[in-house]
Amino acid sequence: MSNSDLTFITNEKDKSLLERFKVLIKDSYYFDALVGYFFISGFYKLYPSLEKTDKVRILIGLKMRRRNL
Repeated sequence: MSNSDLTFITNEKDKSLLERFKVLIKDSYYFDALVGYFFISGFYKLYPSLEKTDKVRILIGLKMRRRNL
């Protein structure tokens, strides 16, 4: 299965979400993400694929409901 296959994202080698993102965003002009939570360590793994991107915007949720804690 090649990296261009969109069928499955698993934890197997070369089929992870990280590997799919690396392929999909490497030639993007803009990267916008809306996330409920954000880990900078995950962003650092994606960053090399975003170096040529003109604009990166990440909107992060600021508040959690007490029952989710």
